Amino acid sequence: MKSTLNRLIERTYFRGLVFNQSWEDPLLDREALRISADQDTVLSITSGGCNCLNLLCLRPRRLICVDPNPAQTYLLDLKLAGVRHLDHADFCSLLTSCGSTEAVDIYRRALRAKLPDGARNYWDSNTRVLERGILAQGKLGFFLKWIRRYMRWQLGERRIRQFFEVGDIDDQRDFYYREIHPRLLRGSVLKILGSRWVLACAGMHPSQYDLIQDRHGIGRYIRDRMEYVLTTVPIRDNYFIAQAFLGAYLDAESVPPYLLERNFDTLKQTADRVVNVTAWLTEYLDSLPESSVDKFNLLDIFDWMSRESRHATVRSVLRAGTPGGRFIYRSAVRSLPVPPELRSAVVSEEDLAHRLFAQDRSFTYSSFYIYRMDQQRVADQLHRT
Repeated sequence: MKSTLNRLIERTYFRGLVFNQSWEDPLLDREALRISADQDTVLSITSGGCNCLNLLCLRPRRLICVDPNPAQTYLLDLKLAGVRHLDHADFCSLLTSCGSTEAVDIYRRALRAKLPDGARNYWDSNTRVLERGILAQGKLGFFLKWIRRYMRWQLGERRIRQFFEVGDIDDQRDFYYREIHPRLLRGSVLKILGSRWVLACAGMHPSQYDLIQDRHGIGRYIRDRMEYVLTTVPIRDNYFIAQAFLGAYLDAESVPPYLLERNFDTLKQTADRVVNVTAWLTEYLDSLPESSVDKFNLLDIFDWMSRESRHATVRSVLRAGTPGGRFIYRSAVRSLPVPPELRSAVVSEEDLAHRLFAQDRSFTYSSFYIYRMDQQRVADQLHRT
């Protein structure tokens, strides 16, 4: 019964644009991957495209972006066209304007003719996404819009704005437990938010839902992540929380790296280094030459997989990785290491992962993993298995 329901959810929700933006903290990625400018080939899951463009700010020699959902590919196509053909002001307007025709005008005037056929057909049919604002669209954007309505109902606009104006982290923590927590998570809210269907609207894959429910329980996961990000991470410059609570960035500096004006020239210089692919990750990795990718940004893909699929994907990463290459991923549960059969082929950088994760500004994940590949041990392990 559960597998049938999961397939139904997957068919219903994981079509079209799901992720309008990415929810992985790029500060962690930068330190964990240690990309060598103009030298490394990097592979990243596309998702909302923010991760990819944030990595592009680090000037990899080549950046491969992979996602099985063509709508996510088309979103990145649009962002790349914006990098190539817009100035910084229009680029930000395209991606952050809401409730106006400005983004549609920019698309039709400057980008439409520059897009690949598939992306042009998609955006021609979805100009309402641009008009309503990309940051408010997609499955995740729609979910967050309803969350914001609930928060305004429970907290009031004034209290929410006061929260973003608190002083130090101690004041923030006191304000949360005094003004936010008693109102936000009362009654049946956790039960509703913890629904399989509701969290699917937020982009949680049904397999990830089962993983969390089996390991920790959905209610505990929601409480833990909310308390972590709202009581231990400074809120004033946290653009993830601004998006979740306000639906907009606080100012021009509290944004993802790819939207910062000082990084825009770098993006323009390196946009042609991006390979944007619609494909299943493991199959695509197996099509690459051995030892051809230096760094892998795998987001939370292993949460979506069975143990067998996870094992196969790690093997494919190891085969495609270069000597000393690195791969990172996240998980919504507290422990999801590389499968034991393949652990001898990698070096886990647990201390670095724990140090970086303690600074995570996002509220999505419960753990973070950094691995370095030992190519001789990789070869021995792959030969044995």
